[in-house]
Amino acid sequence: MILVSKIFWPASPKFEQKFHCGSLWLNRFSKSAVLPLAILLSLSSFTAANDQLVEITTRLIPAEGAVPGQRIKLEVAVATPRWFTAGTRIKLPEVPDLLLLQNQDFAANSTERRGGESWTVQRWFIDLFATKPGTVVIPPLKVSVSVSKATNETVASTLETRALTVTTSIPPALEGLEHWVASPSVTLVHTIDGSLDTYLGAAISRRLTIKASDVMAMLLPRATHHNEPLLQMYPEPPVLRNRSNRGTLLATRSDKTSWIASAPGTVEIPGAVVNWWNTETQTLQILRSDPLKISISGELPPEPASKTETVKAVLSAAAILFAGFFAWRLITSEWFGALGKRQGLLRQKWQRLRAVFKGSPLPNKLNPWRTR
Repeated sequence: MILVSKIFWPASPKFEQKFHCGSLWLNRFSKSAVLPLAILLSLSSFTAANDQLVEITTRLIPAEGAVPGQRIKLEVAVATPRWFTAGTRIKLPEVPDLLLLQNQDFAANSTERRGGESWTVQRWFIDLFATKPGTVVIPPLKVSVSVSKATNETVASTLETRALTVTTSIPPALEGLEHWVASPSVTLVHTIDGSLDTYLGAAISRRLTIKASDVMAMLLPRATHHNEPLLQMYPEPPVLRNRSNRGTLLATRSDKTSWIASAPGTVEIPGAVVNWWNTETQTLQILRSDPLKISISGELPPEPASKTETVKAVLSAAAILFAGFFAWRLITSEWFGALGKRQGLLRQKWQRLRAVFKGSPLPNKLNPWRTR
């Protein structure tokens, strides 16, 4: 479905000569830097020869065959043979049973050749998610644009598109189901923290993570909590994440539930089930996680082997360090004692040598020149 809204700018000199009053009225505002686009709309009805200034087209992707919860992209293309002088803004209406989200921060800009002219095109994509089957009417969207004329004047105003109709239906494969995920790709992963062979007072937790593309995290089904007579359940708030990668929406929902064993026995917690409507193959696929079979013992658990081995290793290391330190002290004390004795002998020999060389002077007869 493509709807086109066109805005025209009168630029024929003959028009100004033929309609003199219109020409005077136009010249009165020609010196203004900004000319409201509403004036252009009023003048376009007086001429058949005019230049097209702005064109807005809207399109639904897919146009039909969508199911509730499936992403429908509303494309809004704003084109002009001039150039944009400011950012384009789109105001989204509130529509019952329909979720409208503008997840795109910037428009996709491109240029096209039309009738020998170069057109600048801005494409915006708005995500639609129907919450119920049926037909929903989207009222006209308000689009604020600002473009430049050939005379370098700026034309700015807010335009409205035509109303759109969105229709969704439930295929036979989804009838009777309460929840499903309409997406081209869905995964279900569960992780366990704790032992399934547990004891009284011990805790075990399970985390279920659903990842899907082209869907919002708020539309992913929540985990089903199971109250068991032998367990005390403690669910945590879900963690929702949304991000976009080159136009593809990526949603993640993570639910964590913890149980504490309150009585001995055996209990089985059912696995999670996710109904996945594959939007590419138009088929229903069931994703399941494994159930949890928990065996609870009434006796207190023995001390973990890993902890006992750690304590033994620490004690052994301490004993080895103490023995090594004691041996080192013993060896160093004897060695220093022997070294001290050796230093004493050397000191005595040195003193004797000094006494020899530092003795009384040679006799005078051997030193006749020595004065007394």
